[in-house]
Amino acid sequence: MLKDPMLKNPMLENKVALIIGASTAGGIGEATARLFVHEGAKVVVSARRLKEAQGIAAGVGAEALACDLTDESQVETLMQAVFAKHQRLDTLVIVAGAHASQSVDQLTRETLLRCFELNVIGPAAAIKHAARLMHGGGSIIYVSSAAAELNTFGVAAYGSTKAAGERLVEVAALEYAARGIRVNTLQPGMLVTAMSEAAMKRPGFQRAFERETPLGRLATVSEVAAAAAWLASDGCYTTGDRIRVAGGVHLRRHPMPDEFQP
Repeated sequence: MLKDPMLKNPMLENKVALIIGASTAGGIGEATARLFVHEGAKVVVSARRLKEAQGIAAGVGAEALACDLTDESQVETLMQAVFAKHQRLDTLVIVAGAHASQSVDQLTRETLLRCFELNVIGPAAAIKHAARLMHGGGSIIYVSSAAAELNTFGVAAYGSTKAAGERLVEVAALEYAARGIRVNTLQPGMLVTAMSEAAMKRPGFQRAFERETPLGRLATVSEVAAAAAWLASDGCYTTGDRIRVAGGVHLRRHPMPDEFQP
């Protein structure tokens, strides 16, 4: 029986990867951590909720550390702790973020600030402090959303701050390119996760998104993780780019609320 060549030559062998925002079972953070470990990386997962992050880490063979992405001092301490233990940092994946579903008429200053803190300011601090430790180059991956470029009702705060995060990625990619640090956006569409669980229970909601997806179904967290693994690998020669994992939904549109029918 032939051995799987990927098991003989793991894609991320000996790399050290930090995933910020891996505390939800079945989420992108967990799927990415599991695949990275499988591909040979030493993985540290981090989240504000340490107990949940420890559960994720135990299940995939990673380490867990606590960090509130909105506190830059904690972000810097996290990076230093990872580097002190492993003497290197090759990959940063920023999964943590804030979601909001409010019309423009309902928007509050508090909602906008919370989304901006978690989707832009926190990631900017993480990129800065991670890049300072990537002495031999590296890969930084910002997990965005199709809402950054596709419109529907209720995504003003979420979509606009994710779009700002993607712009941050482009500028960071340009500024860090000379040091061999690649910075890219990973843009999933609607996924079946804990975040979308309540929406998925609405009659016709999932089917409406599937109808607007040219490939006919929603992507899985495992497919998003596979894209992250490629972006983190030495075989990737891409920076400042947006990698969509959404079955081509950007070629059409997001459905409107009145289309969420059985």
